[in-house]
Amino acid sequence: MKFMGYPRPDGQAGARNFVALIPTTGCVNAVAQQIEKLIYKTKAFTHHQGCLHPPQDTRRVTETLINLGKNPNVAAVLVISLGCEMVSEEEVVEGIRACGKRVEAVNVHKLGGSLEAIYQGSKLASEMVYEISRLRREEFGLDKLMFCTKCGSSDATSGLSSNLVVGEVCRLLTEAGGTFIQGEVCDIMGGEYALKDLCLNPEDGDRIVGFVRDLYDRGCAVGADVRGSQMTAGNVAGGLTTLIEKAMGANAKGQQVPIQSAIEYGSRPKCPGGRHIVATPGHGFENLTGGAAAGSQLILFTTGRGAPNGHPCIPAIKVCGNKKTNAALASHIDIDVSSIIEETETVKQAGERLFEFAVEVASGTLTRAEVLRYDSAMEILINGPVM
Repeated sequence: MKFMGYPRPDGQAGARNFVALIPTTGCVNAVAQQIEKLIYKTKAFTHHQGCLHPPQDTRRVTETLINLGKNPNVAAVLVISLGCEMVSEEEVVEGIRACGKRVEAVNVHKLGGSLEAIYQGSKLASEMVYEISRLRREEFGLDKLMFCTKCGSSDATSGLSSNLVVGEVCRLLTEAGGTFIQGEVCDIMGGEYALKDLCLNPEDGDRIVGFVRDLYDRGCAVGADVRGSQMTAGNVAGGLTTLIEKAMGANAKGQQVPIQSAIEYGSRPKCPGGRHIVATPGHGFENLTGGAAAGSQLILFTTGRGAPNGHPCIPAIKVCGNKKTNAALASHIDIDVSSIIEETETVKQAGERLFEFAVEVASGTLTRAEVLRYDSAMEILINGPVM
């Protein structure tokens, strides 16, 4: 099986082809949004970070922005800065430029205000869109694909159907040489040692356990036992009963596929291929950004009760095994796998069906979230206080 992607200078292949508008701080989100409205085939990566963080969070935001710009779906980048923030415009520009893409920048302070930044940025963005419009999709092997995962508004059907089907996709993709990214530290809490046993390198197993411990400790530091926060009201209403039950269902997204590495939020796997664990949170806006920064071209988003949001960088394929949700929220669901619970289709069959659709999306088929333009929100995870 092959897919049709846009060739990138660093050898990657994009499932989409657009100019990313990347603010270095939330103070210039409005500039990015105005340029996005004016110029076709641009995407604003708005967020609310970039300033007044502890140094480790400034470093994380910087690396995340650089890796978002390096994502293969991005063809060219316009970096938008205010001029006084802690994240360095120059560092973000040079970090992205290292992968061979065209990168330009506008600085609100240097240009004399947001109106001039919108004007100059729009001119640059329009030039880049004109250039990238000449790119054509080419055939690539599945070793050039990377999928990431997300659970949202989970219920009892998630672990019994949609997560199992995604696990089959993990097996198929990695056997074909592709890369599979699994995150959501909160959702593996209670099942982290099962993942540790699948790690090829014991140090990565210890790192996964450390991800969970760190989340728990950070909760305790603010007076909260996060174990009591991981079962949302919707999860409970949907039939989930224990944290471990939820973790086992979430871990099913990777089956028993060996784990190659465990990586920090905002980073990319050092070696392509195989299954990797990334320290993303459960909250969707930060989670999907972590998957995109890791280099994923799309996300397999399992939901039980219905989570509609996508992401500006990567298409989100919604997979649902709840028959009622598939009927009520049909405009948001891409793949119905309620057939698993009804026993009219095997996990293997449904997995092959989802895998084929995911390759089609990588080749240009739109997801429901893209059609509805329900894909504009994103955020970047930070650990420390906002000063």
